[in-house]
Amino acid sequence: MGYQDLREFVRVLRENGELVEIGESLSPCYEIGAALRYLDRRSGKAVLFTNVAGYNCPVVGNLLGNSKRLALALEVEPEHVLEEFKTRTQQLIKPVVVSKGPVQEVVYSADNDLLKVIPALTHHEKDAGPYLTSALVVAVDPDSGERGMGIHRILIKDKNNIGLFLYNPPIGAYFRKAEQRGKPLDIAVVLGVDPALFLASIASDQKGKLNKFEMAGGLKGAPVELVPAAGNGLEIPAYAEFVLLGQVLPGIRESEGPFGESSGYYLTYDNPVAIIHTIMHRQDPLYHALMPYNRENSLLLNLVWQSSYGTTLKKEIPQLTDFRLTSVLGMCALLQIRKTAEGQPKEILEHVLKSNPLIKSAVVVDTDVDLSDLEEVSWAISTRFQPHRDLLVLNDMTGYPLDPSAENSVTSKWGIDATKPLGKEDLFEKVEVPQPAMQKVAGILQRGIPPGRSPEARGE
Repeated sequence: MGYQDLREFVRVLRENGELVEIGESLSPCYEIGAALRYLDRRSGKAVLFTNVAGYNCPVVGNLLGNSKRLALALEVEPEHVLEEFKTRTQQLIKPVVVSKGPVQEVVYSADNDLLKVIPALTHHEKDAGPYLTSALVVAVDPDSGERGMGIHRILIKDKNNIGLFLYNPPIGAYFRKAEQRGKPLDIAVVLGVDPALFLASIASDQKGKLNKFEMAGGLKGAPVELVPAAGNGLEIPAYAEFVLLGQVLPGIRESEGPFGESSGYYLTYDNPVAIIHTIMHRQDPLYHALMPYNRENSLLLNLVWQSSYGTTLKKEIPQLTDFRLTSVLGMCALLQIRKTAEGQPKEILEHVLKSNPLIKSAVVVDTDVDLSDLEEVSWAISTRFQPHRDLLVLNDMTGYPLDPSAENSVTSKWGIDATKPLGKEDLFEKVEVPQPAMQKVAGILQRGIPPGRSPEARGE
């Protein structure tokens, strides 16, 4: 079970018709990003660029941009992705340390130049420069020695200096502890890993106590192999494509940005700086690109939200029958409930909006509305919602740092009650085609429509 490395997963995508290969020469500055955006909006396929201008290293992107590829990553059917993800991330398997790994095949420790080795993409027109967007940052807690990992955006400033946005735990917390002691934080920046390790890096751990490498082991059903990184005492994935070793410097903040974030806006921050002293990679490495503001970001965010926070909500709200998060309507929580009392939807809306800074809006619907179909959600809002009666607005709420409209991360939030009034179910009954007729037609269409006379042949 599980993939040993990124290369094996790419081969499986190719075998399953989920990979587009582009042999035309394209630059990592804007052009590959443009292709990722174009194909994300049209074919929805993963993309392998085999002719990257100025580099011998191919680039792969849009890896997990649809439910089929997520299912392939977990080796399950699409309808079981969420269930398996939730279960496996709790079935921890400890990593094993081995003496050496493919990531150590090529090592540079003098006169490093990141941009000569790594085809990092400049994604959007006003980005400050090339960014690493799929980078797993590995470090250890200065107090406990606990190993931590997470994805952080990284600007390559020059040949061996990078700027890091260390907002999310645990790495940000590790750095603050080191900085308080006036010491640098040793880090490993890991690029190009198997899908289980990548998914574990973005998985939510609300208690902050789970080891992401152990979660990755649970996802793939086998221990992650780590190798000691000479020079800083960290242990790194043996089958990664690239690893950069360095130190985040205490007491320094420099402008990092603008960068076109997953929210669809350019954001700039004063962020810590690190110096990279060692670059290592596999022979003939493969670079993994994650294009911000693509559907892949929303799909991964929704998977993480449903498997962690959404599961907590289901325990807190007995009436909740389904839930998901969508970037449409501004990080909107879609909530399906079995309504038992008037006023209940607004109570649920207030609870959800107050409980998570990421969520800016929420919509509550009845059980006859399919949350996976935004047209049905829109239909419920159009026909069951009255603004003067069913709109909830909350002011002075804690917002999300990537929302440019939130001043100092303070925002307003809104919720919509799009449920049927109790006692008027007949008036709001949804039209349906009889199930026997739908099943019969579905069976015919799945087998293929038999040949027959066209309307033109009948003279119509």
